[in-house]
Amino acid sequence: MTTAARPTWAPAKGGNEQGGTRIFGPSQKYSSRDMAAHTSLKPRKEGQDTQDEVQRRNLRDELEDRERRHFSSKEDRDRRKGNHILLEDVLVIFLSFVCDEDDEDDEEALLLELERLRKEKAEQKEREERLQQEEELKAKEEQLLRGNPLLNDSSSFSVKRRWDDDVVFKNQARGETKIPKRFINDTIRNDFHRKFLHKYMK
Repeated sequence: MTTAARPTWAPAKGGNEQGGTRIFGPSQKYSSRDMAAHTSLKPRKEGQDTQDEVQRRNLRDELEDRERRHFSSKEDRDRRKGNHILLEDVLVIFLSFVCDEDDEDDEEALLLELERLRKEKAEQKEREERLQQEEELKAKEEQLLRGNPLLNDSSSFSVKRRWDDDVVFKNQARGETKIPKRFINDTIRNDFHRKFLHKYMK
């Protein structure tokens, strides 16, 4: 498509002698594309680290304060972890006290109790791991089944209705018998020629 007939902002102007002596003054109009845009930078507002704010801040004190807070929170975390002493650790500590008293019966009972607790803990861990593996396997099987729409039940997968399901005159030719087509390699005796003659040359 040509753009020759479309108006332009600065059309071609003829010379002085063309169409008489016309004097063209400077145009008072200008295009919006010729206007100056973005003439000023966007200044930072208060709270956006202006130069005055940065000069007023003491960065060394801020850094030291952050380090102090970090290390104090780390110590708190370590202390909190230390508070969670396991029952086994309590028994081991108690055994060390019992050993000092030379009471062998109590020591053997506590050792048996400690051994029983360790076995229970190992069995519990093994049970949890087995359960987790079974759950992962079930989830994977469900995901695989959901991926195949043919294996899903009818509630989750239903065939969409066709646009012509509720048409009144549907399947009108269902009862008609279809005549099988025959191939006869003779242009005068074949079915098409006979049908044509029957239709137009009665």
